[in-house]
Amino acid sequence: MLFGAFALRAIDPISLSWLPFRTSCGAATGLPCLFCGTTRALHHLLHGQFAEALYFNWLAFPLAAGALVLLVKTVLELAGQRIVGLPFPIVRFTPRFVAFGGASLLALWFLQVSLAVALHKRELLNPDGVLYDLFVGETVSFFTSESIPREADQFPHN
Repeated sequence: MLFGAFALRAIDPISLSWLPFRTSCGAATGLPCLFCGTTRALHHLLHGQFAEALYFNWLAFPLAAGALVLLVKTVLELAGQRIVGLPFPIVRFTPRFVAFGGASLLALWFLQVSLAVALHKRELLNPDGVLYDLFVGETVSFFTSESIPREADQFPHN
């Protein structure tokens, strides 16, 4: 976990854009998945750039907090040579629990897509994706009566 944090702090994920494949569902659908932008957000969070981390994905904050808790737990276990228990509730996967979990994930995904569209996060949206036109189409700004052109319209592909 520490090696991953050091590597993420040292390597800017944007510098890896030369890779020939896209690593998210956003590349296929045009809309960001629940965790799209989390790598870049964690990179900025490790550099102390909280606003940038929040811009890319707000879920990086609870994810980093959880990783920190696990790191502290591991260090305490290694130092004390005994298992440190964390108070986790017993979870039973009832149909109601599964439905609530699915609805929660859907609501979080909807929030992520809404934030990406409302804040015009071009780096998380793909105008060539199959769902982009269905959900985004031509965005109209609420502050002006002008429509905001899509990136594909601004930069035509050759």
